[in-house]
Amino acid sequence: MILSRNELRVNSVDIKIIHLHQQDIGVFVKEEMGSLVLIDAKDSPEMFLLSTLFKYCHDTDDVIYLQRESTENADLFIFNGAVTPLNRKYVKEIKSTLKCSTLKERIDLTIVSSENEAFWDKWGSWKYEKQLRIVTSKDVVLLNSSRLGLELLTHSCAHLASSFAGHNHFDWYSTSNSPELIIRNIARND
Repeated sequence: MILSRNELRVNSVDIKIIHLHQQDIGVFVKEEMGSLVLIDAKDSPEMFLLSTLFKYCHDTDDVIYLQRESTENADLFIFNGAVTPLNRKYVKEIKSTLKCSTLKERIDLTIVSSENEAFWDKWGSWKYEKQLRIVTSKDVVLLNSSRLGLELLTHSCAHLASSFAGHNHFDWYSTSNSPELIIRNIARND
């Protein structure tokens, strides 16, 4: 898959951003009840793409921006807050700057097509606890994640894509920012 990467300067901070449209990639983001975010992928290919985007963000520290097409959905910004701290003011400036930006670098992204089950052998809930910080509003969702959080999101999406589960099941480690609460495979969701 070929992606376009823009390099923007926002308030004297250089930000590299991948800008995609939710409808084009089959991933839809909704904010519910003022604090909960749902990231829905149509089926396994879209879930593998989402896994690949999380991995890309983990490896490069670029910002991923999934733009909504409908007022029912919300824009999603995925970023590592330790490297690229974003807030609502930066997000607003990024959106307006992208409208008139023309310099784009082409990135060839290889889509992950299988799950690495070895990850789950070394998984420990304590290690991944509080690695996602999610700020929601009706129109914009900021998913601020550490490298460990992006790694967990990558493998959670790959698991959902390769399994027949529509979503991960809750357990006693689940918190309001756990991947099993926010990511769903619509076609397989019962």
